[in-house]
Amino acid sequence: MEYIQQFWQDYSPEILDFATALAFLLAFYIAAVILRSVTRRLMKKTSIDNKFVQVVGLKEDFPIESVVSGVIFWIVMIYGLLTFFDKLDLETVAHPINTFLTEIFAYLPKIGAALGLMVLAWVIASLVKLTITRVAVLFGVDQRLSDLEGDDSKESTVTVEESLANAGYWFVFLLFLPLVLGTLGMESLVAPLQDMFSKLFTYLPNLLSAAMIFFIGSFVARIVRNIVTNLLISTGVDDFGRGVGLQQGISKLVGTLAFTVILLLVIVQSLDALKIQAISGPSKQMITMIFLAVPGIVSSVLVLWVSYLIGKMLSGMVSDLLTAAGFDGLANKAGLSSTASKTPSNYVGMLVQYGVILFAVLGATELLGFAPLSEIVSSLINFAFQALLGAMIFGVGIMIARKVREMVRGAGLNTLAATLAYVSILALSGAMALRQIGLAEDIINMAFGIALGSIGIGMAIAIGLGSKDAIGEEVKGFIEKIKSS
Repeated sequence: MEYIQQFWQDYSPEILDFATALAFLLAFYIAAVILRSVTRRLMKKTSIDNKFVQVVGLKEDFPIESVVSGVIFWIVMIYGLLTFFDKLDLETVAHPINTFLTEIFAYLPKIGAALGLMVLAWVIASLVKLTITRVAVLFGVDQRLSDLEGDDSKESTVTVEESLANAGYWFVFLLFLPLVLGTLGMESLVAPLQDMFSKLFTYLPNLLSAAMIFFIGSFVARIVRNIVTNLLISTGVDDFGRGVGLQQGISKLVGTLAFTVILLLVIVQSLDALKIQAISGPSKQMITMIFLAVPGIVSSVLVLWVSYLIGKMLSGMVSDLLTAAGFDGLANKAGLSSTASKTPSNYVGMLVQYGVILFAVLGATELLGFAPLSEIVSSLINFAFQALLGAMIFGVGIMIARKVREMVRGAGLNTLAATLAYVSILALSGAMALRQIGLAEDIINMAFGIALGSIGIGMAIAIGLGSKDAIGEEVKGFIEKIKSS
């Protein structure tokens, strides 16, 4: 008992200090738990925390209540630990914690001011977004653009009204960003942002002018397209186009062309309004080149279209004339049979049509001013002409070969002689046809010469081997006559 009394007398101050410190720590812990619970319940009853999550771009399921209540809990607990160590006179431990808390609470007003600015930015941004949405709905921007497009089948997930409203919403936050960073003391980030905003606001009038010109110009271009298309539809030009074989309506084609021309002019004006030579210079040159090429392109298309019509008309005329002249009968006698859908006269008419179109393509390429393409088409026409002559030569050769074969057979000669004459004429006409086309003339001449030489040598060998006995008898008799004399 005396030992316990002595121990109490010696250590009672320390025990009381520790008990007091522990009581303070327990009280702070209870207060921290209560504050965490109250904070979490209050945040769940309001939607401000959810708005904050949306503003800073976090996910919707982000546990903002747990994070905020946890931060409050640990702030109270840190103060409890500081009080605990202070009651125990542990300055070496309490001083760093006290310094840390002093710096944090010195920075808290800046954080509060930044949060206040963010809330103000959110309020203003929400008002701007609501105003833009109401104005856009009032003027029916989406409906008007949809009517101008003339196609209700395409439904976009994001409307123009929503895009404009969201752009205004986030632009307000962008304007508040330098203020928030400056309040937090992040001067190294504020200076570049201020410089960027200074350049942006200096350039903003040009950007707005270009956007306004493009918007109004595209609006006018759509109106002109609809007017031109509907006007041409009312004149019945689409029926004429279908009559000449055009699948797409002429009205829509001309309307799209008018829209494109106006839009190109609008783009040029918009680029001028930007006043950025690095962008507007090359773009204007490119568009100028397009406009310079438009007359050639239109002329080429007209030439091809007219040549197609002329070729189609000539094809029918030639086919009818040849049919009336009995060309199909002559072709059948020559061995050129007809098919179920086409006669020889039809094929000749198609050749005439393709020839007209081919020459029109050459003229179209010259109108475009594209010399390499013109040379290619010219070479193709020359080759096609030579190939046509070669085919005609070979066709005439076939007719002559068949006639000669019939004549040889009619003269009473055997089949071998008729076949030999037939093959020889075919070979000769084939060589002449290939020579006319111009396919390696030296090789063709050599092959033809070798073939004829081989036939001659073969015939000589065959005659020699077949008559060796008779020739031997003659030679033997001749020698005996010499000896007897």
